[in-house]
Amino acid sequence: MTTTPFETAARFDSPDFYLGDPNATFKELRRVEPVYWSAADEMWVITKYDDIKAISSDPERFRSERIAVLMDVIAKRKGEDPQNYGNRGVMFMDPPEHRSHRRAIGAHLTPGEVAKMEDRVREVVKNVVDGLPDGEFDFIEHVAEPVPVQVFAQLLGIPEKDWSRVVGWATTIAHVGSGAASDDDMTLIYSEVAPFIMELVAERREAPQNDFLTMLTTVLVDGQPLDEVQVLTYALILLAAGSETTQSLIAGLAHCIDEFDDQRQLLFDDPSRSGDAVEETMRFWTPVMSMARQAAVDVELRGKTIKAGDAVLLAYASANRDEERWGPTADEFDITRRDARTHLGFGIGEHFCMGAALARREARLLIDELVERTNGIRITGEAQLRASALVHTYDRLPVTLDRR
Repeated sequence: MTTTPFETAARFDSPDFYLGDPNATFKELRRVEPVYWSAADEMWVITKYDDIKAISSDPERFRSERIAVLMDVIAKRKGEDPQNYGNRGVMFMDPPEHRSHRRAIGAHLTPGEVAKMEDRVREVVKNVVDGLPDGEFDFIEHVAEPVPVQVFAQLLGIPEKDWSRVVGWATTIAHVGSGAASDDDMTLIYSEVAPFIMELVAERREAPQNDFLTMLTTVLVDGQPLDEVQVLTYALILLAAGSETTQSLIAGLAHCIDEFDDQRQLLFDDPSRSGDAVEETMRFWTPVMSMARQAAVDVELRGKTIKAGDAVLLAYASANRDEERWGPTADEFDITRRDARTHLGFGIGEHFCMGAALARREARLLIDELVERTNGIRITGEAQLRASALVHTYDRLPVTLDRR
């Protein structure tokens, strides 16, 4: 393997690294070793915006079938085959199969289709904010988790009486998807979540409704319906992935509103900036910190040879702070940044997040509600950042609203 002149003690598969100051390490890597072989992790770490964009847009040379997230890299290092994890959905497909599935499922999550859902999403957001307690409360428990989970539960067609159960299930499903599941998580999936979803699916086959579960039972991919495993997989992905990224985005919004007084003032003085605030939070905070690929052939990049079969980590959090892309203010949170929307927080290329339009709308509508009712959010207790090498969020975020 190619050696490098730069060495770092960082373990990019370790939550401890991300609980520290990962941006400082990424900044140094971008400067001296932007294509870095991490011997401890047995993978290439790519930190430059243009390189990550190019790799993400090249599914012929950088594949997703076996390696799509960091946990797949860990499995490969241990000699495990990620394919044994079962049918994991569109994120782990490559063309042409990927395009067929994305065209069929993604057609229901386009910006135009999401715009039609605005009233339903606004109702969920309004009800959540209406129910917030006075004084200090946990922003994760009361806002960041219930908003996206309830939105997707409603869109899937899960009865409202079951939404509280689904909020807890979504976190468990996300653990499974990230490779961090415990035995108890897997037991819950097989004994409670899967039977619950499949019972609803059976009901939709008998009596179709205007919801995503009905769509999954009727959609055709290359002229063929999804089988039961695929229907269940997509339902779980929509519930977990759709809520996890948005939860992280909403948590990041609260953090940034509290941390940067000047930007909070700009936002609350001019609510029309809500969309700008969402995009800059996606860039600055970066809810999903990385994705991964496996090289299909030998590839030369910045004088290094990435060998066929090598794992490649795409450090989105680094790309979103790349000075060559964002200039000298790359490390600053600035909701007036005109090109913030070109961040890689939702990925790029073949695997651009299908739920991006919905996540953006949920976050924007939440900002609208908060700006209308309050003068800001203050973190007033001890926050607990999640120990994760994949998702950038909090497990606990005590806040107090500056109510009007």
